[in-house]
Amino acid sequence: MVFVVIFVYATRLFSQSSDIKKTSPDKFVAIVNNPTPTPTPAPTPKPLTFAEMNTLYGPCVRLPVLMYHHVQTETAAKADKQTGLTTYTDFFQKQMQYLKDKGYNVTGMNNLVEFFDNGTTIPPKSVLLTFDDGYEDFYTDAYPILQSLSYKATMFVPTGLVNNPDYLTWDQISSMNGSILFANHTWSHKNVGVSNSAMEYEISTADTQLSDHSLNFPKVFAYPYGLDTPQSEKYLASLGYKAAFIEGSGSILCKKQRFALPRIRIGSTSLSSYGF
Repeated sequence: MVFVVIFVYATRLFSQSSDIKKTSPDKFVAIVNNPTPTPTPAPTPKPLTFAEMNTLYGPCVRLPVLMYHHVQTETAAKADKQTGLTTYTDFFQKQMQYLKDKGYNVTGMNNLVEFFDNGTTIPPKSVLLTFDDGYEDFYTDAYPILQSLSYKATMFVPTGLVNNPDYLTWDQISSMNGSILFANHTWSHKNVGVSNSAMEYEISTADTQLSDHSLNFPKVFAYPYGLDTPQSEKYLASLGYKAAFIEGSGSILCKKQRFALPRIRIGSTSLSSYGF
């Protein structure tokens, strides 16, 4: 009886195996001949050399643009939860002294515009200093350090925030005008990727307010949040702007990219860590 059961079971198993052999080869061949494709990794883009940039977008100049937001003490930054946007005052002091000790030339925005417009040479080892948002600590912490070293800088101001708590006042701005260029950062710090009418309102309102206070010459702009658009670039050009800045990394500034110029965001660390 046991033998019969085993024989029946083996017969059924063999029958199933035969069915598999009859039906599976085509499927097996199909799998072998059509394997699941393995995606080919995209090559990492190789940065363009200065010579390549100059050919494509030139004339170009190697001119690092340092970008800051808050400059305040570590205690103040932590208390207000602003550490992500802050360079601590003691680090900022060391950074500015480092530029002096290493022989860097802190130049003004007008020199960049003159290079783009007239080919005026910019001395080697030059840098630009820029600050965004018009915070009051620029007046209390950053400006005295800049003034002590006779450094020029550009402050990009959302004009609608002036005279608000923790922001610069028009009187403070007026007292610093000269060594500091106060420039357009829209009216309410709104990114320019909105409707064309809203974008134009933001830029033109700030442009008018700056002009009313005899500021923003030469006309330059920084995009809030680093976002630019073809429409905003075209509109800035129509208003007579000479340059505009994003937040992309890099230190090569080219005339044909004058409305999307890179800046280097600086934190609380040595400038040597950024390649200076």
